[in-house]
Amino acid sequence: MATVTFYTPTKLIVGEGTVSKVGEEAALLGKRALIVTGGSSAKKSGLLDKVLADLKTHGVEAAVFSGVTPNPRSSTVDEGAKAAAEYKADLIIGLGGGSAMDAAKAIRLSYSSGRPVWEFYLGADSRGIAPKAALLLVCTMAATGSEFNNGAVVTNWETHEKRFIAAPAYYPSTSIVDPALTLSMPVKQLAKGGVDIFLHVMENYVTHLEGAPLADGIREAIMKVVVEWLPPSVKDPSNLAARTNLSWASTLACSQTITLGGGLGFRPIHLIEHPVSGYFDASHGDGLSALLPAWLRQSMGVRGERIARLGKNVFGVQKDPVKAVEKWLDSVGMLISLKQIGVTEDKIEVMAQAALDTSRGLLAKDPIHNSVESIAGLYRAAF
Repeated sequence: MATVTFYTPTKLIVGEGTVSKVGEEAALLGKRALIVTGGSSAKKSGLLDKVLADLKTHGVEAAVFSGVTPNPRSSTVDEGAKAAAEYKADLIIGLGGGSAMDAAKAIRLSYSSGRPVWEFYLGADSRGIAPKAALLLVCTMAATGSEFNNGAVVTNWETHEKRFIAAPAYYPSTSIVDPALTLSMPVKQLAKGGVDIFLHVMENYVTHLEGAPLADGIREAIMKVVVEWLPPSVKDPSNLAARTNLSWASTLACSQTITLGGGLGFRPIHLIEHPVSGYFDASHGDGLSALLPAWLRQSMGVRGERIARLGKNVFGVQKDPVKAVEKWLDSVGMLISLKQIGVTEDKIEVMAQAALDTSRGLLAKDPIHNSVESIAGLYRAAF
């Protein structure tokens, strides 16, 4: 069994109302904060003003860098790093969902290194770079789990490349997860995020062919929480208990927690989805949802035993696990196709090549989707 190393320097605070601790926690980390956030949602909801007021109460000055988009751009990150340098920030606060949190991480790295962030996504070594600012994340969406790991995805819109890296500077100093903040999420965004949570675990689970008793149990528990609690969350947007369960699942699903007990595996659907977002600026959750059923069907020959176990232990079915997954997707309005989210057939081969090129060699070793032809075949099956 492969060696597993578990390490996290992140202080994690989870619970209803914990957003009230932002100022208190920020004051422990710095005195000049750059708040990194998205468009206008945090402003419209009053959250941004609440955070700014709390920071001021605790003696922390703050400036705001807004305009982070879904699939955050490397050019935006570099602008944010310049803003952090001009402001002489000693604290960066990521306020929002996965895009805002990933952008905050990447801004910290670019600011600390003095280099364009895309250099690191092309292979520059990020180890040994001393952070110039602490990192505080305030999560407003149950989806990516970026609040409890050292990874971030950034897109180079000029080349349409969407890449992931893990970096020491990407570990948050402190993360606050207040499930009540997710109540303002539109239902459609909630559903997309729920699919992302599920796949963060399911892909590792299915691709880890040998399994491991403890790791399998942890991953099955997280997946069952998502499968059980996403539908009532979508049906009743005011269901805080459901949102709390999803927030916990999100935070753990994309963390090292799922490797405890010896569980490894990797996430091929995520890697194959990246070009979908990179070329068509599609929602990540939409792309994953469109690819999932076809990927499961095409994986049955090699991973059939693990997929059957998924059906039995997570969905409670003895046969046709793919149908069970499709039924669940349909129950939350996420049984969709690539065509429905704007993908065009003329880019299928280009996307397939991009998936191979940006996967850090992982897809080349995949037993099924390891070539332009096979990945293009998956895109067509999901079209």
